[in-house]
Amino acid sequence: METYTEPATRWRDGPTVVVGGGAGGLELVTRLSRQAREKSRNGDPPSVVLVDRALGHIWKPRLHEIATAMQSPVAAESSFLGHATAHGYRFEIGDIQQVDPVGHTMTLAPLLGPDGEDVLPERTISYARLVLALGSEENDFGTPGAREHCLFLNNTDQAVQIRDALLVGAFRVARGEQDRLSVVVIGGGATGVELAAEINHAIDALWVHEPTLERSKVQLTVVEAADRLLSANPSEVSVYAARALQARQVDLVLGERVAGIDAQGVQLQSGRRIDAQLRIWTAGIRGPRVFEQMPSLPRTRSCRVQVDAELRCAGLPDIYAIGDCAEWVDPADGRPAPYTAQIASAQARYLAAALKARAAGQAVAPFRFESAGAIVSLGDRGAAGNLTTRFGRHSRDQYVQGLSARLVYAALYRRHELAIHGWRGALARLLSDWLGRTYQPELKLH
Repeated sequence: METYTEPATRWRDGPTVVVGGGAGGLELVTRLSRQAREKSRNGDPPSVVLVDRALGHIWKPRLHEIATAMQSPVAAESSFLGHATAHGYRFEIGDIQQVDPVGHTMTLAPLLGPDGEDVLPERTISYARLVLALGSEENDFGTPGAREHCLFLNNTDQAVQIRDALLVGAFRVARGEQDRLSVVVIGGGATGVELAAEINHAIDALWVHEPTLERSKVQLTVVEAADRLLSANPSEVSVYAARALQARQVDLVLGERVAGIDAQGVQLQSGRRIDAQLRIWTAGIRGPRVFEQMPSLPRTRSCRVQVDAELRCAGLPDIYAIGDCAEWVDPADGRPAPYTAQIASAQARYLAAALKARAAGQAVAPFRFESAGAIVSLGDRGAAGNLTTRFGRHSRDQYVQGLSARLVYAALYRRHELAIHGWRGALARLLSDWLGRTYQPELKLH
């Protein structure tokens, strides 16, 4: 097979390569590109390269809206090509398949087109610094039948699969082609709760166009192994979320583990069975499986890259990792930090500053993370969560719910937009979204 290799260059003069354009990766690339423009000469080649398998970025916490047709993936996406042109970095589409820490190179797998034809050959890219920001993949924990009979919600393609399956089932019920639509969401964490709430919202929105869609013929169940929803959140948030879902006739099955899944439903370890036409797994995530073929990377049991206090891969001083694919242990409690967009963004801000300081020969302080709380969307029922405020060494949680929490949730997204597009771009996208709501239908069927 023909292999493309970049022209020979000393790796120390090579670019900073960021693999993964998620919340952390794209924010980091944006910051590094701004720094590079400040010191570059006209005509210098881009000193920052972004690698991603997709052509655009979608903020992962919005996937549940795409999965229920409440948000169009096209409207939510930011093009990597357009963003790269605007910010002065280089974009390479492809999947990473190998890293050579000694030679300071990484290899991209051949790029195949929709029909399986070769579009681009295997490519080798030299780097001075490599940042892994690949995000996560779904983790079914080896549950029998999960891989074969469940839909997952971890990327845009999977969200579209769920959307299409939900719409097909709902239209068939509305037109009398089937008796009912039963959906079980496995996992009562933030993703599962947000998805369940948004499914209810979407069914109500569809009823406006399809009055024959009887609400009683759509059955939604959430299964959670812990004894409460949102077990990582304060109990007040769990109680509010449970009440909001139950008020919408969502069945909650708590304290039950899944024993197996088949084409007709879910079998619980207690012996109870839940029949379901659609089975959606949101119960866990793990590191990218591609890391398993990279023996040079220090991996944890969950296939994440182990990083030190400065987010460097153990024993590999020029390779870093951030976001869901990295396992950073918080020295405050000795436990791995949560895998959220909030910490990925914080790591991107830290690493951009740390790389700049290190290039100037300055000392770099270790990464520290202080959570600002967490907000969970509950569809048309608003949101719920806790905001952490600090006074010196002391902190206090303030619980928010309903419309006020929804406004905070929306502000988090706009903050992300500001980080990657600047105030002009973020304002333009805000106005575009607002104008779109004035003439577009609530359900986005394309």
